[in-house]
Amino acid sequence: MKKIIGILLLLLLVAAGGAWYFLTFRLDGVIRQQIEQVAERSLGTEVRVGAVRTDLKNGSLTISDIEIANPAGFRNPNALTLRGIEAAVDYGTLEVRRVVIENPEMVIEEIDGDTNIDRLLRAAEQDVTSPQDDSAAPPVIVIHHFRMNSSRAALESTTLDLYTDLRVDTVELREIRGTPQEVGQQIAREILDEAAKAAAIELMKAKAAQKLDQLFNRD
Repeated sequence: MKKIIGILLLLLLVAAGGAWYFLTFRLDGVIRQQIEQVAERSLGTEVRVGAVRTDLKNGSLTISDIEIANPAGFRNPNALTLRGIEAAVDYGTLEVRRVVIENPEMVIEEIDGDTNIDRLLRAAEQDVTSPQDDSAAPPVIVIHHFRMNSSRAALESTTLDLYTDLRVDTVELREIRGTPQEVGQQIAREILDEAAKAAAIELMKAKAAQKLDQLFNRD
C-alpha cells in the first residue's frame, strides 16, 4: 500500500511540474504575441519582440528586446529598440508594480521636415480601438510605476545634412490603467513625445546655425 501511495505521489509531482512548465511556456508566447499585436495596431508599423520570460513564482517578467520598425520611406530598419525590460507582476490581478527599461536605442530621421518619430507619434495618437462584444472584452491592466531611463539617440537629417547624437530624457509614469492597447498607446505616446521634443530642439539649433553661417558667409 505504501508503495502504491508513493508511486501516486510521484505521478502527481510529475504532472504538476509538467502543468507548471506548460503554463509558463504558453504564457511567454501569449505575452509576446500580445505585445507585438497591440504595438503594431498602435504604431502602424512592424514590431518584433525577442524572448519573453515569465516567472510566476517570483512575479517577474523579462523581455530581451522590442524592435519597432521605421515607417515606410525612412532609411534605417528600426526607429526604436528597447532592451533590458524588467517588470514586477502580480499574475493573479494583472497589476504591474513596476516596469523599467534600460539602455533604449533610438535613431531619429528627418526627411523634408518630417521625422520617423513624428510619424509614429501621429499613429499612436489615433483612436484605433474597435468595438468588441462582452465575451471578447480585453482585460484591464494596471501599471503602478513605469520608467524608461534616459538615453542617447542618433539624429539624422537629410535636409540639413546633420548627423549627431542627442539626449532623450527619462520617461516616468505612474498609475496607468486600461486595456493592453490603451496602456500601450499611452506609454508609446510619452516615449515618442519625449524623443520628438529632443529632436525638434536639435533641429532648430541646426537651422539657426545654418542661417547664421549663410548670413556671415555671403559673397
